[in-house]
Amino acid sequence: MRRATALLLGLSLLAPACAGGGDGVRVVAALYPLAWLAQRVGGAWVHVEDLTPPGSEAHDATLSAAQRADLQAAEVVLVVGIDGFQPDVAGAAAQATGAVVDVTAGLDLLDVGASLDPHLWLDPALLAAVVPAVASALSTADPAHAAEFEANATTTREALTALDAEFRDGLADCAFRSFVTTHAAFGYLARAYDLTQVAVEGLTPEAEPSAAAVEAALAALADGTAAPAVFAEATDEGRRIGRAVAEQADVPEFGLATLESDPAPLGYPAVMRGNLLSLQEGLACR
Repeated sequence: MRRATALLLGLSLLAPACAGGGDGVRVVAALYPLAWLAQRVGGAWVHVEDLTPPGSEAHDATLSAAQRADLQAAEVVLVVGIDGFQPDVAGAAAQATGAVVDVTAGLDLLDVGASLDPHLWLDPALLAAVVPAVASALSTADPAHAAEFEANATTTREALTALDAEFRDGLADCAFRSFVTTHAAFGYLARAYDLTQVAVEGLTPEAEPSAAAVEAALAALADGTAAPAVFAEATDEGRRIGRAVAEQADVPEFGLATLESDPAPLGYPAVMRGNLLSLQEGLACR
């Protein structure tokens, strides 16, 4: 019954992450989940621009001259302040005239050796922890609507907490607790729900996977350590690598979205619930 429950999209979560009215607080967000948060909290009183184009990797975000100008003029800039994640965005944000909010400040980030994992939004509870910083920045930029921002922040945190509860319930009773994925983007999700990811690619899905990583994934699939499935990032490259590993291991392939860019026409909650359904099926959850 959990799977049926996961299909029910809470109406309070369906607000789009597109730009709001042209006269609101000008917000520039480094990537889609932050744009979604800003729109949710800001409502009609913000105009949000997402710097990561739809269908692209946030790691690869390169700003146009127009985007740089928009960032310079923005009253609020939301960034993931992890070295090396979005260097072009970080360089432009260093020259911003408005308030720059590093959403990672104060969070318990995953250290994966060479870098910190930036994919915090794949844990709804961790994304909920970012909401107060967004509301505070908007309230400072537009004190006249601070009460609206705080009210929206409360409902947004409640909705994300409810989504976290769906994941906890839906992944509590599974035959497998380990899963093979093409991109090591799901560390926060795995940590939150007592899972283990076995990744073929690292945090930056740009280089070809190493032979050692592929062998480790195949071994986990062969000996039953991992669920008999491959979870591929929903990009052309992710699907190509996922299909190759799945065919070699003779297991099915499931999609798993990183949500680094706008998944229109769906939004953050719907795509996260799609991730939950994929995990429930691939991990044989009851």
